[in-house]
Amino acid sequence: MPRPPIAPSDPGLHLGFTRGDWITLGAAASTLVPFSLVRFGGLAQGHPLLTSLVLGVAIIAAAFFLSWATEGLETVVPQSVALALLALIEVAPEYAFEVLLAYRGQTELAAASMTGANRLLLGLGWPLIMVVAFLSARRQGQRFTEIELDARNAPELLFLLLASLYAFVLVLKRSFSLLDSVVLVALYVAYILTAFRQSRRRHQAPARVLTETELSAELEENSEPAEDADEEDESRDIGVAARVKRLPPGTRTLVISLFLLAGAYVLFFGAEPFIDAVLQVARQVGVSQFILIQWVAPFLSEFPESLTAFIWAGLIVFAGKGLSNLISSKLNQWTLLIAAIPLAYSVGQGHAAPLPLTAQSVDEVFLTAAQSLFGISLLLTFRFTLRAALTLAGLFLVQFFIPVEGVHVALGWLYLALTAVFLLLNRRHLHLAELLRAGRPGR
Repeated sequence: MPRPPIAPSDPGLHLGFTRGDWITLGAAASTLVPFSLVRFGGLAQGHPLLTSLVLGVAIIAAAFFLSWATEGLETVVPQSVALALLALIEVAPEYAFEVLLAYRGQTELAAASMTGANRLLLGLGWPLIMVVAFLSARRQGQRFTEIELDARNAPELLFLLLASLYAFVLVLKRSFSLLDSVVLVALYVAYILTAFRQSRRRHQAPARVLTETELSAELEENSEPAEDADEEDESRDIGVAARVKRLPPGTRTLVISLFLLAGAYVLFFGAEPFIDAVLQVARQVGVSQFILIQWVAPFLSEFPESLTAFIWAGLIVFAGKGLSNLISSKLNQWTLLIAAIPLAYSVGQGHAAPLPLTAQSVDEVFLTAAQSLFGISLLLTFRFTLRAALTLAGLFLVQFFIPVEGVHVALGWLYLALTAVFLLLNRRHLHLAELLRAGRPGR
């Protein structure tokens, strides 16, 4: 009796993941073993550099787990709930560092990590989206010199602008308080409600009756609009995140839960020993603890989410989505992340207490707020050009390689001057009306 033909691999046995997905998942999961040995088994005890490397790699993997889980959550809970959960979970790695430092009363280091995360995301993350798209287009013989935004980005820009302006209040007060936390959380809640209202209006808007000429032109321009929309939605998610969304409901919930548990396990047990190891390394090699905490911790937590945005940028057509993703991340950090710091500090002190800012911290917050204001102004034309991206990146590299307080203050004023010049020269092309409409309740 002839043997039956060998059946192709059952997708169900592989949960729909490709070989590349399994390699990625395996690499992320494999970091949990050395992490556990270092954290609980005493491995690398007395070797802070090795400890920081092992825990740092695991924290990167944890950020990936959380990123995959948050993408999948969009299909498990209602959209409004998903938006709030995404905002909280995606900034979990940053929370772990800033909250821990604030709780322990290391206020200067908490401010260092917070300002570093914000400046890294805007000063390097936003420009890299444009540069990656530009280089990808050039390899394909295409010309791509700007990313176009639209009215859908208005809520992020509006509330990011308001949060950036409020940051100057913190500079003038030279402290963070619980009242500041209330204001910043209120700004983010208002953003969530505005974004949800805008999304609902877009889906509920009545269709306009087209004339025969308009209908013919529409059909000619978009012969298969429904398929194109589906393809765009499917292409938005890449790799593991895309496959998680396509899992059967029960399996999807289980996988998302495992991802969340893995990420939470690493952050909960690894954040404090990682920070301590990094500080010990700084003492041993004679490097400023402030500078090391300002850039190392934010880089680890930002890398996974930014990588997904860079992949979108490499597809060129989704460069706008990649930039929108990082704009939303910046808004998360500039509101919820800052709001968590005074709360953690008060808990650590055992009573409500304003978190004082040192002179260096005030300068860093001023520079970060000025950079934010300049970055937002570049987007008010709803276009992010290659020239704007290179300007942002160039100014960021100056402050990164010249960590001198006087230079940072001067750069802050330069950012403000450039903001005024840019707005003046482009006053006829600013989309301020869209921002005002986005902030109008009931509109």
